[in-house]
Amino acid sequence: MATEKISKELFLEILDVLDERLGENMLNMSLNIYGGTVMMISFDVRPATKDIDAIFETSPQIEAILTDIAETYKLDKEWINQDIKEPLKYVKNEELEELFTYKHLKVFGPSAEQMLAMKILSSRAEPFRDFTDAEYLIDFLGIETLDQVLGIFDKYIGRKFLRDRQKMFLNYVGKDLGKSWKEFTV
Repeated sequence: MATEKISKELFLEILDVLDERLGENMLNMSLNIYGGTVMMISFDVRPATKDIDAIFETSPQIEAILTDIAETYKLDKEWINQDIKEPLKYVKNEELEELFTYKHLKVFGPSAEQMLAMKILSSRAEPFRDFTDAEYLIDFLGIETLDQVLGIFDKYIGRKFLRDRQKMFLNYVGKDLGKSWKEFTV
């Protein structure tokens, strides 16, 4: 049976093993993480994530290492995936911070502002955590006005991608946070 969730502790252990395996194979790797993994690692907002959304250079050796890790830890074969490439096409200003440095592995994640912009772009309904993540990030960043939120969205994504779904999302987030934002009419 596959492990259903990857906890912060398990992810950090996997990074140690990944670094060791990269060294054994005389490889180096940069791993850019996104989504729930960043919310778990950088902000301690959740205890676990179902998968690791990441961008990385791959090769047959890297794929073999990742498959071996999946088997060792009884993870789903898609435990780490690059599905995030699609929404990243809309990010015009990538702002990554180095989160971890190992001998053969560097792990990067987006800034809180970029994460907020990406959560607004996604604007997915539950069971996805976009609402709670966006609300947390707005509080974390000390944002008070809709104009501040829109400025961040414009900086990383662009206003042309602010469509009805994103406007409704921001209306709900503003209400949930008790903000006196002017609501979008959709």
